[in-house]
Amino acid sequence: MDAKKFGTFIATLRKENNMTQVELAQKLQVTDKAVSKWERGLGFPDINTIEPLADALGVSVLEIMRSERIAETEITQDTASAALTDTFEFVKFQRKAERKSIFKIAGGVAACLFLIFLIDGMGWLGFAMVYFPVICLLSGIALLIYGVWRKKNKLPCLQTFVLAAVMLLIPVGVVVFLFLAGALGLAPVPN
Repeated sequence: MDAKKFGTFIATLRKENNMTQVELAQKLQVTDKAVSKWERGLGFPDINTIEPLADALGVSVLEIMRSERIAETEITQDTASAALTDTFEFVKFQRKAERKSIFKIAGGVAACLFLIFLIDGMGWLGFAMVYFPVICLLSGIALLIYGVWRKKNKLPCLQTFVLAAVMLLIPVGVVVFLFLAGALGLAPVPN
């Protein structure tokens, strides 16, 4: 299933039905941002939303899955086979997205536990002055590499580069803070 073709088809049907994205979203009980995401080809609706989407736009589920109008009243075996293939691809896409979400959540929980153990072992001040800047530096470098990869693959990358810059500035800020604190005599200076 082609996300761009799907999005263009949904947008065309919505406009033919004189509906705004907000109105369609309300009928489907989703956000207008979700409808916008579909129409821009950045994702697909949940599999449970396909039938209500077809009803709201006045087309069949098969037409939604094929992202095109079907003129014939009888469905050929090839058309049905193609629709089933698209449906299976759609379900695979959603499962892959769900797995990504699960991995993100698991990674976030693991990172939080890691930070808790670091803070517990060093105390807040040691963590803030040693580990936090190092973690930010490594995260900034990883985000910078990821941003370059996204740019190379012609994907949106501005937010990635901004976040990378922020993460790289944090260790610089800590070093400047420690330098100024030492220069002004506000912190103990090592011999």
